[in-house]
Amino acid sequence: MQWARLRFTPEAARWVAAQSWHPKQRARFDPDGSYLLDVPYSHDRELLMELLKFGADVEVLAPESLRQRVAESLKQAASRYE
Repeated sequence: MQWARLRFTPEAARWVAAQSWHPKQRARFDPDGSYLLDVPYSHDRELLMELLKFGADVEVLAPESLRQRVAESLKQAASRYE
């Protein structure tokens, strides 16, 4: 099992904070209104699909491998609109 550290924009924070992602998740609001969420996961694919629905309202801070997968998926999606 790995842990993902995610930062959601203040605009998405209230919706994300109302969700339960995992029983062992850890979360807090930053002073700027953004929401930091640490969540355990087993498979990148499942978490990737969940994260992509938030688009620009989420940033994967760790691990780097998940951050790269999200970045690559978003690049591929954006290229369809060029």
